[in-house]
Amino acid sequence: MQADQQAQRQAWIEGLAQLREQGALDADDENTLIRHMDERLEAVQQELKALVPEYERRVDADGREAADAWLGAQARDVGEREGADARRMVDSLTSVRNAA
Repeated sequence: MQADQQAQRQAWIEGLAQLREQGALDADDENTLIRHMDERLEAVQQELKALVPEYERRVDADGREAADAWLGAQARDVGEREGADARRMVDSLTSVRNAA
């Protein structure tokens, strides 16, 4: 993990700790969120890395503009899937279920 990603992760973890201290999250939910974020970050990085060869092929075959449009669509799909997955995970947290 790069230094800036590590710093962002640490700031996010500190924010979760503040939410726990305020009673908005319990320790189990905090750990679930940290684990989920770490797993998803790794998965997204691997998925995006796997797009590179196809992107380069498309640049060569179709030009940069078309390849960029394809890459944008792929990134949008990844973002939508990750957002839906995050929503399901958040909805499953004890503190969220108890608040409803």
